[in-house]
Amino acid sequence: MNVELGKRFQQELKNYPTADKIKIADFILHIQKHGFTGLAGRNKPSHEVPKDDPKWLEKVQYAQQHRLWHYHIGIPEYDVNKPFGEQTSKYVLHYMKWDNAIRIVDFSEHPPFSLPTELYLE
Repeated sequence: MNVELGKRFQQELKNYPTADKIKIADFILHIQKHGFTGLAGRNKPSHEVPKDDPKWLEKVQYAQQHRLWHYHIGIPEYDVNKPFGEQTSKYVLHYMKWDNAIRIVDFSEHPPFSLPTELYLE
């Protein structure tokens, strides 16, 4: 699978701590070699917004329009009390997903869950 980085994310990544860069690079290599099979963290479409969210419809439509997903990257570490493949972490990677490619566009704390702005999608 092809992996690209959004322009803004690529610039910001340069300033991330080395340990975070390594985890992100490991994710990229895994996706390139194995796709989404065998990932430790929870990976899900970002349009799966809790129904009680006051901006539910807006978030669902935005996430679907931009094909947004997010992956719990294990930063700072995974919650290993959850099963492999469903482990969560304080930070997630946001990406746009197509059939044979993804574009990593943002990195944020979760909770609270926020979607990347359009500036990050390029």
